[in-house]
Amino acid sequence: MDERLLRILGGEEVHYPHNLEKQYPRIFEKIMLLWDMPKMSHYFEELMIPDRQGREGFPPDVAAEIVRLSLVHFSTHAPEKNQDVWEVSTDKFAVYRPQISVQNTHVWKPLPVATAQAIEKLGFPCSARGFHRAAVTGDRRATALFLEANVSTEYSNEKGWTPLMLAAFNGYDEIIRLLFKHHANANARDLLDNSPLHWAADAGNVSSAKLLMENRAEIEACNKSGMTPLFLACKNRHLGILLELIDRGANVHIVAKDGATPLHKAAAAGYTEIVRTLLYHGAQIDVKDRNGDTPMTLAEKNNQQAVIKILLSGSRSRQSEQDIA
Repeated sequence: MDERLLRILGGEEVHYPHNLEKQYPRIFEKIMLLWDMPKMSHYFEELMIPDRQGREGFPPDVAAEIVRLSLVHFSTHAPEKNQDVWEVSTDKFAVYRPQISVQNTHVWKPLPVATAQAIEKLGFPCSARGFHRAAVTGDRRATALFLEANVSTEYSNEKGWTPLMLAAFNGYDEIIRLLFKHHANANARDLLDNSPLHWAADAGNVSSAKLLMENRAEIEACNKSGMTPLFLACKNRHLGILLELIDRGANVHIVAKDGATPLHKAAAAGYTEIVRTLLYHGAQIDVKDRNGDTPMTLAEKNNQQAVIKILLSGSRSRQSEQDIA
């Protein structure tokens, strides 16, 4: 275990990237080597690009650890303009048009001296960066101090992430409750139109997702890829999140911008329990994506034999139902 990284993570071993360190030691070593260098941001972006040409994607648990590390890194290394104002940096996201909602209009105001001293004593800078770092590391005391000084809950970093998004992805329910107590926006969007519920679903944090939905998070919110939280739960094999969203009425038939449905993604990846759940709740087997593939053809291309059997069984069952009708 890397002691330096453990300190960066606030001493929280529960969020230490054990899987990344064990399965991809060279990548882990490179991350630690580049951590304080400008090129680290570009390396994270390279690692997180989906469907990387010529290389297989990371397993879901490793991918989640890489994303979490990137969140910690960006919260502590993002450049600040005028030191106290966080603005969205659009040059790194030229393919997207940032929404006004993620642009900071808040000017960071000096906090009371006693509060500032208390925050700095806990090891956090008294700035927007420090506020984000408190949320991403799950430090309730520091987060509470910021909020009690009436700091806006909607400060976003260069990727548009708010403290609520960071807490939702990391599963810090205490921080989420604290932010909602101070009227945090459950439906804020980052530069890719992901909401806090998207991040909770992406990471598989069931209790955090419940908290968000109890505070009116939009279940059917779509990001720029056309994916809802349910879509991300299926894509990342988070059955608990999927069941919770379905219980609350989430649409299993959602079609992303590439024409794929959640069933396409689960079938291609071989996620048998996700496939069974989607079929049980009426997911369509014969929908084609933009490449003309159905869930079955994707399962066949990827030699997902267990999924093929499930899809065939589901197809026969529906044909029998139609014959009876």
